Amino acid sequence: MSIAEPLAPAPDLFQVQILRIRNAIFARFPRDKTKNILLLEKALADAEQHHEGQFRKSGEPVILHPLRVALLATESGLDMEAVIIALLHDIIEDTEVTKEEVRERYGDGVAEAVDGLTKVAESQRQPTGAGSMETYRKLLSSTVRDIRTLQVKIFDRLDNMRDLGYLRRDRQRRISVETLTVYVPMAQRMGMTEISKELTALAFRYLYPKRFKATLAHLKACIDAERPTAEARANVLRAALSEFDLLRFRIQPVFAHAADFIVDKDLPRTALRGYAITVPVPRDCYMCMGALHINYRVVPQSIKDYISNPKPNLYQALESRVFVGAEPVSIWILSEDMEAVNRSGILANWDKSPEELAKYYKSYVELLDVFDVEEDLRMEDVLRHAQMETLQTFTPKGKLLTFPHESSVLDFAFAVHTDLGLRCTGAIMNGKAVGPLDLLVDGAMVEILTATSQQATTEWLEHAKTTRSRLAIRRYLRGLALARVEELGHRLWSVELERMEKLLERTVSEPALVRALAADGLDVAHIYQQIGNGSIEIRPFLVRHGLLSAEDGRRLDGQEQSLMQRYLRPMFRAPDPHLRIPGSGTTFIHPGGCCGPLQGDAIVGVRGQDGLTIHRTTCPRLAEISQDSLINVGWEDVPQKTPYHLRIVAKDRMGLIYKIGKVMRDLKVGIQDMHTETERNADGLAEIDVVLEPINAKTYQKVVSRLRGIREVVKLIDGRTFWVSRALG
Repeated sequence: MSIAEPLAPAPDLFQVQILRIRNAIFARFPRDKTKNILLLEKALADAEQHHEGQFRKSGEPVILHPLRVALLATESGLDMEAVIIALLHDIIEDTEVTKEEVRERYGDGVAEAVDGLTKVAESQRQPTGAGSMETYRKLLSSTVRDIRTLQVKIFDRLDNMRDLGYLRRDRQRRISVETLTVYVPMAQRMGMTEISKELTALAFRYLYPKRFKATLAHLKACIDAERPTAEARANVLRAALSEFDLLRFRIQPVFAHAADFIVDKDLPRTALRGYAITVPVPRDCYMCMGALHINYRVVPQSIKDYISNPKPNLYQALESRVFVGAEPVSIWILSEDMEAVNRSGILANWDKSPEELAKYYKSYVELLDVFDVEEDLRMEDVLRHAQMETLQTFTPKGKLLTFPHESSVLDFAFAVHTDLGLRCTGAIMNGKAVGPLDLLVDGAMVEILTATSQQATTEWLEHAKTTRSRLAIRRYLRGLALARVEELGHRLWSVELERMEKLLERTVSEPALVRALAADGLDVAHIYQQIGNGSIEIRPFLVRHGLLSAEDGRRLDGQEQSLMQRYLRPMFRAPDPHLRIPGSGTTFIHPGGCCGPLQGDAIVGVRGQDGLTIHRTTCPRLAEISQDSLINVGWEDVPQKTPYHLRIVAKDRMGLIYKIGKVMRDLKVGIQDMHTETERNADGLAEIDVVLEPINAKTYQKVVSRLRGIREVVKLIDGRTFWVSRALG
């Protein structure tokens, strides 16, 4: 909410509005019937007192905004405490009132919700500039505790969008984009269809004013022209239903809304979308659909039963498409109660018991709970979490699970249990075996297959669509990376202490080490991690704590081996590596793009701010790197046969594929799959992806050596996810 400089006193018109809204709120909570009415009166008085003298960009007094938000909450049927939250939602952010003062006057629930609705102050933000992200995290954390926080936030955004015309164009666009990408999906997830459509239309209006105006005019003209035909067709449907003794029903044409075309730039040919048929009770929905299907041909695979299998936001209806004449017509059949829920979502059931309400939004809160413990929450997580599910699948025991479009078997596995997801090797879907990265099929029954040897890789992040699965994978990969960092730190520490003992003929006592760690607030695991990632250098650490004299430190520096001795000699005599490089991804280890190291190459690690980069020992860039950054590394042993994946970057010449095939034939290596890009990349080179049949590491090294000998080959890249996906997200 934006506050302008104080203007002239509000005219009488504003006082009339304030009085009207106050009366409307109190009409919903009459003094003689409402418990704790004094609390509501106190909140009104506090809001008016603390916002006094504040004005919005439009020139109206600020108090009108929280009053309107409170009125929206009142008209939506929320309880009195939610209305109090709405009245006070800006009081911490825009006045001198503190969270503790709100707690003293209104209790913990109101204080926590109001604080959740308060933006993170600039002085409290992290130096990354991710202020909005911290505010979203705060809102979501508060929502986990009290769903009313998010409801009031959506009402707050709706009122601000209605009053957006007084802001600068750049602010209008920024707020509209945020509304469209964050708050509209959240409103949709809670089933608040009418509010989500109004928010979308308002965002459309400010983002694309000319197209919005043209779309609105076109839709109005289409609706006016099509209404007679729509009514005539509705009469035909009424007659068909009346033949089956369905006397109590209502048929209404459904026309397109301007919000439907914010993405689609082409004006619609027709505004009529179909017909909504409302009946008294759910049983009549099935009778109605049966009557229509007897009278009219059904469009194949168009029937959806969201009554027995509701969507996560509790949307319920029977959906179908039938041919009325030569035209396919969309039909939505729902009961009167379903109509109210589909329109207003959770707001339609707010007067029910707390237990029923908890059940109503259980799926939403369950997913939000993931954020409460996630340290690395990103904006994309918020947006992905808010998107609506469109796929419905079943466990072998018949439990319904819903997912966003293009979700994978992995998403299903993680939805059942995190451990099941991390060990997922595939699934039986509708009786057929599929892989973990295959897409889910709507309506399928899925049984997850697992293996204890399976490990999550960075490639999984490219196929996981749900926030729950992506957070679980990222958390697991961070754990692997941390283990690698600690392993490297331990090895470097051991090597350095052994070297000191040999060159200085003295040891560092264990009690002295413990005291040094305690002085820095570290334990053994933490110092290994900080040594591994380069945050702590061993020698300066020992000198700083008096475990090594400055003179001895200089002596050790003078004993350093040259680059040739330390890292090129391993080509001829392999040393004991400080770290073994895995064949699956971590966030700590990644390949150097300059030399493309592959399994079997002599390699060296280079420590940097983004982790450990692996180079071939023949890489010319090593000459530019400080030897203090270089680490002895080696490949992990690969005892069993593995289906290696190679990407071959080469000059597109006649006979290239023949030469690659000849290498495989000569070495008796089969090719499981080969894919060639039909278009050259930006450098004019062709890219060929080859998946080899399972072979051992020795044979793979021969394949790599032979392929590098082909004149046209410019670069070989390990196609496994360890090399493909450096970023986790």
